[in-house]
Order: sequence, then C-alpha cells, then structure tokens
Amino acid sequence: MIIDEKDITEVQCIAEKAGEMISEYYRSQEFATELKKDFSPLTDADKASNRHIVSELKRLFPQIPVISEESELPDYRSRSAWKRLWIVDPLDGTQEFIHRIGRFCVNIALIEGKKPVFGMINVISDGEILWGLRGKGCFISRDGRTEMLQPRPRTGKLRIAVSRFHVTEKELQYIDHLQERGREVEIVPLGASSKYCMMAKGEIDLLPKFGPCSEWDVAAGQVIVEATGGAIACVESGKAMEYNKPSMLVPPFIVFGKRVREMILDGNTDFQWKVDVK
Repeated sequence: MIIDEKDITEVQCIAEKAGEMISEYYRSQEFATELKKDFSPLTDADKASNRHIVSELKRLFPQIPVISEESELPDYRSRSAWKRLWIVDPLDGTQEFIHRIGRFCVNIALIEGKKPVFGMINVISDGEILWGLRGKGCFISRDGRTEMLQPRPRTGKLRIAVSRFHVTEKELQYIDHLQERGREVEIVPLGASSKYCMMAKGEIDLLPKFGPCSEWDVAAGQVIVEATGGAIACVESGKAMEYNKPSMLVPPFIVFGKRVREMILDGNTDFQWKVDVK
C-alpha cells in the first residue's frame, strides 16, 4: 500500500492543526492581506497553515517532495523526475475566509506518477475531515468518530455546484445545455473544496469547472469523489486529469457524482462535452 493507516493518521493530525491555526485567525479577525503576482489574495492564515503543513510533511515523509500553492514552485526539470509528491493547498477558499462566509478548507493530496492516490480535505467550518484512498474507499471523521462514507441516493433536480466567486459564462452555458435537454437543475454556489465533499456525500450531482484552476485545488477532491463512485474528466480531451505538469493550471473539467456517472454509463449523453467517465 502506498500510504498506510499510521500515515493517514499523521496526515490527519497535520490537517487538523492547520485548521485550528486558520480558525484562530478567523475568530480574531486580525490578519494582514496582500495580493500575489496573479492578484489573488494571501493572508497571514495562508502563510501560517503553509509553514505548518509543509514542514510537518517534510519531517514525517522526508523522501516525498512537497508542492504547495504558497511555496515557490520547483523547476519542472527537477520535479518531472519525482515519482511521488504531495500537493497542498494550505487554505483553499481564501476569498471565503476574507469575506467571512466560512466555507474554506485545507487540501492535502499524494500523487503517484501523474495520478492522485490519496486525498484529504479538512472542511473547517463543518468540523469534518474527509479522505479518500484509491482502491480503498472514502472516509469521514467528525465528532471523534470515523466511518466509511457512501453517497446518499438522490432523485429529483440535479444539484449543480458553482464557485461562489469565480463562476464563468461557459459554466452557465453548460447548465443551460442541460436544461435544454429537459433536466431540472438547482444551482448551488459553494466555496473551495467543500464542493467535492458534498458530492462525496451525495448532496451535489455535478461540478463544471471551466475557469482558471490549479492542481492543488483539485487533487484531493478528485480522490474523494472517485472513491465514492464519481468521476472527473477533462472536457477537451475526455481523458483523466494529470498532475505535476509543467504548468500547475488544469484544463477545463467536469466532476460527476455517483448518480450522474451511473446515468452516463447507462448510455445517457446529456452530460458530456467530449468527456469519457469510464
């Protein structure tokens, strides 16, 4: 096994501590904010969480390199040779944090080759940590208890998640495309990786993401969704997402919850824009 139970427990402790540090800043409302080169915000909470997660992963897993949104990206010539790596977003949903909406997360994923094999998301405001392990399923920890997670069966309207701050015209066109085919939909604005966690629970059916997005935004969520019967695929190629590329930006993609993936596998073509979910 690539990562064992002891390793997962240690990563969970890292994610929990990072969540506590972020929560302290959130409650105090005392933190500085600056703009990065891409004009996205960076707060003291991002920095503190990043220092903790990166240093602890390096201490516990010295043989596995770490890529984090808030650390300098190593040159591709060196990282292209890495067989394994961690990909981290120490505070996913900084806009949610700044605007005090509450839906922000900690993302930690382990990549093997070009594929994510383990992903953990701390949904701080919900007091829940979800993690998926390829081939082993998805688990949820809350109130001191851990159990395997299975999405709840749903019927009725399709619940489609969109970003609260970054929804694009093309994503709305995709939703129109579904409605034109007779699908009743409910649009659910959500922040950060809580979208993937709600899909794993069966509370969300679809997530189109056609705007700018990076590997650390997706990797952990991909494992969690796939471990609960869902799928994720790139729109342009119809192929699976690959990681540790020369650019950390990901191409446009759609995430299908278990309900929709099963519809597609049964032959329904309403949901696909050149996407193969097999």
